Amino acid sequence: MSVDSDGADDGKVGPFSALLGFKLVEARPERVVLEATPGPEHANGGGIVHGGYLTALLDSASGWAVHTNVEPEVRAPHTHLSVQYVRAALVGRPLRCTGTCVRAGGRVAAAEAEVVDPERGVIARAVTTHALLR
Repeated sequence: MSVDSDGADDGKVGPFSALLGFKLVEARPERVVLEATPGPEHANGGGIVHGGYLTALLDSASGWAVHTNVEPEVRAPHTHLSVQYVRAALVGRPLRCTGTCVRAGGRVAAAEAEVVDPERGVIARAVTTHALLR
């Protein structure tokens, strides 16, 4: 993802995010918003959305939030991702994930993200740490 000087995104998501159906809705230095609607192929054996799908959504939003706060050439791989699952996500229910960069320093960045079902509330949240590779 790249963001131009006025904060508008270029509309592109990576191949993994595209495979999972993630859509970039907003990308600004204050926050990044992704939307997704998990299908039956994203469910676990119990019929609810797999935690890995939610983690990928949190990972993407927090990573992109960091990238909106650093120079375009900087790489920012996750070095830590901690997820708290609050309630089950349901297949076919739209999800909205907001990521924010808490701080981007010289070598390390911190971010957080939250997945919400607009009608059911918070589904999962994460705190992350990223190495800043200049």
